[in-house]
Amino acid sequence: MKSTLNKAHHWVTQSILLTKLNFKVTLLLGSAYIFAYLLVPSIPSLSFISPFLIIAWPISTMIFINFFRLTQDKKETDFKTLVKIDKESIRVLIYLGVICLFYSLLISLILSSDIKNILAAASEPEISEDISNNVFSIVIKFMVLAIPVLMATWFSPILIAYHNFGLIKAIKSSFAGVLLSIVPITLSWLILLGGFISLIFLMIMVFTILGSSENVLVSYVLIFLCMIVLAAYIATLFSFQYTTYKDVYKSIIK
Repeated sequence: MKSTLNKAHHWVTQSILLTKLNFKVTLLLGSAYIFAYLLVPSIPSLSFISPFLIIAWPISTMIFINFFRLTQDKKETDFKTLVKIDKESIRVLIYLGVICLFYSLLISLILSSDIKNILAAASEPEISEDISNNVFSIVIKFMVLAIPVLMATWFSPILIAYHNFGLIKAIKSSFAGVLLSIVPITLSWLILLGGFISLIFLMIMVFTILGSSENVLVSYVLIFLCMIVLAAYIATLFSFQYTTYKDVYKSIIK
């Protein structure tokens, strides 16, 4: 147990330190990710782009991984080097993205009836007290359904791009790598998530005291700072992904 805690502590520390090395570019990449994967799908006129964004997600992952790899090695991180992936690897990464797209559609299909029930309940004059329970149930179902694809894609984009693994081999190796370190990976993820939630909560408390509910300008400042923290958190998850890869697959890294 002690070794697991030490490993989780090491991964979290290394991930945060790696994120801080080139913090301005880190925030820029994190903000671009928020725009592409959170804001664009929420705009009705641009929702048609969502499937293409999901297909491109493994390539987006490798842009982050390339950035943290170059940053760690103290090499130049211009746009050309960030997107430097050989054509064969890009082809396999796109196949992986297609799998992610079909799996996301499957999750949507499974959860569609629950979502419809919540929307129907929310439209009634008297909102049911069960809505919060239904929302919680959907979140739990989504997390459980998402676990297989997270395990399949945690290491596979890196193995494809850096080690020329085929699609099936990369997915199998990713599953195996996650299973071998499932406890420290989960613990590290919970620590990072807890830190993010705590920081957001602290900021909201401080700005509430400063009168954000009454002052529009203060409210905008709070929203802006929350977006910065979210961008940093998202980027840190990718640096965590790279950090775990270096440790789990150190035997095949040249």
